[in-house]
Amino acid sequence: MQIIQAVIGAALLAFGRKGLGLFLSALGAMAGVALASMYFQHSSNGVLIAALIIGGILGFVVAFFIQKVAVVLAGALGGGYAGYALAEYMGWLHQGFPWIPVVIGVILGIILAHFILKWALIVLSSVVGAYLLVGAFELSTGLAATLVIVLAAAGIWFQASSDRPKQATQ
Repeated sequence: MQIIQAVIGAALLAFGRKGLGLFLSALGAMAGVALASMYFQHSSNGVLIAALIIGGILGFVVAFFIQKVAVVLAGALGGGYAGYALAEYMGWLHQGFPWIPVVIGVILGIILAHFILKWALIVLSSVVGAYLLVGAFELSTGLAATLVIVLAAAGIWFQASSDRPKQATQ
């Protein structure tokens, strides 16, 4: 599972803006795994892989058929996941529900998705991709938080710079 998580994270870091379908498929897949892990704690890898596939397919179907709703959903899921990641890295999960940073992340994600879709996808896919990639490895909290920030910044830079038109050489 950690390899799949790392691959999804790397794909989001590099190509998250290129397709809303990729972004929502990855988020759906990770949400499926998270829900399966939460509700079927002692399940086999087969159940987790099935949840990953089903979540990914549902994310893609949402992106394909309902794009307007998918933009809001992508903002809400990406922002909420980023808020959850912040709560996890700050140690707030052990003090109760991390609902405050998640709600703030959802609201900011929806606002970003609505007004500046391209940049919202770049930022959210970079943050979520960095979190997934770093989360695939067992690292100390400080190192993990630093790597998430560095990788998210690198993902934002890479995706933003890959959109610029190439200048013709003379």
